[in-house]
Amino acid sequence: MIPIRRGMRRPVPRSAGIPARTDGDPPTPPGTPLHPTGSPSRTGETVPVEDAPSIPVIRNDAHDRVVTEVLAARHFRHLSPDLVARVTTIEAPKVRRHDEAVARVKRKLHQIANAYTPALHAPRDAADALRSAAGDEDALRTLAISLMYGHASTAERLPVHDLIAPRLREAIHGTSGSDGQINPGEHVEAETPARILDLACGLNPLMIPWLGLPRTCRYDAYDADSRLVSIVQAFLEAWGQAGSATVRDIGGQDTTEAADVVLLLKAVPCLEQVRVGTSRHILETLNANRVIVTYPVQSLGGIDRGMRATYRQAFDSLVAGLPWHVAELRLPDELGYLLTRKAPPAPVSQ
Repeated sequence: MIPIRRGMRRPVPRSAGIPARTDGDPPTPPGTPLHPTGSPSRTGETVPVEDAPSIPVIRNDAHDRVVTEVLAARHFRHLSPDLVARVTTIEAPKVRRHDEAVARVKRKLHQIANAYTPALHAPRDAADALRSAAGDEDALRTLAISLMYGHASTAERLPVHDLIAPRLREAIHGTSGSDGQINPGEHVEAETPARILDLACGLNPLMIPWLGLPRTCRYDAYDADSRLVSIVQAFLEAWGQAGSATVRDIGGQDTTEAADVVLLLKAVPCLEQVRVGTSRHILETLNANRVIVTYPVQSLGGIDRGMRATYRQAFDSLVAGLPWHVAELRLPDELGYLLTRKAPPAPVSQ
């Protein structure tokens, strides 16, 4: 068991060999692919914005000045330029003045990204610590637990880590109960995935040691925060896991790579907060057999605001009419679903 109290958040222990967070976080590393991600919104309700699933980024001098100023700011320079440009396209036209546009874009970016990483530690030091522990599975597990406190979505799972990890493992491997739900202890023959895509990954990939994946399973993770990407990439290398971590704004670029499993863990509310309809568009364009979708059920402050009921209703609307079989996952402190692609209809005989 992990000895932590429910709802407890703490800095990474000094024994983990990682110094406290610094303000000198690097910008997007040179050579990192820059493509379209998200994190969860904790308002408990859908923010009413335009409901087009994707829009072209309209570039002009005014737009580019906003993007340049936002990316030059210390608290936003680690974010994908594609995400900043897309949010600017949506938010800047809602106000008249340049300074108002910059403030509005920063506010939105904080809501969908920075609000979830107040405890993130210096990524370079975290990556160095991971690489130094390469080959030592026990040390890497300890580091993974410590580092997962750096993102709210993984930090709040840690008090129930011993319950949630095996259930996610069963969902990833295609192990389900006879009632169509994921039930611990009730097994069918597992299907080991050859490739997993983790969209808006945050620090989710640091759970790999508890997911029962062979090192040959390709785990490709995407996030708009280059700090998270650098930590995840270092972890994948240290653990010896096939795959990579890439900076990408998944809300602005279709994810069409073939995969056995796609993870959208607590990402949908944030994607919808930028632009309603984005998550449905993602589900429509995925090239995967299974998708695991989860939602938070409490605010970042740990308050229950009826979010489970709100997001259950939102999910029903999200998947209505889409070609997926849906089974609810029994996850502690998280609303989860396993989507399995329906077989295409048989051709009509002449």
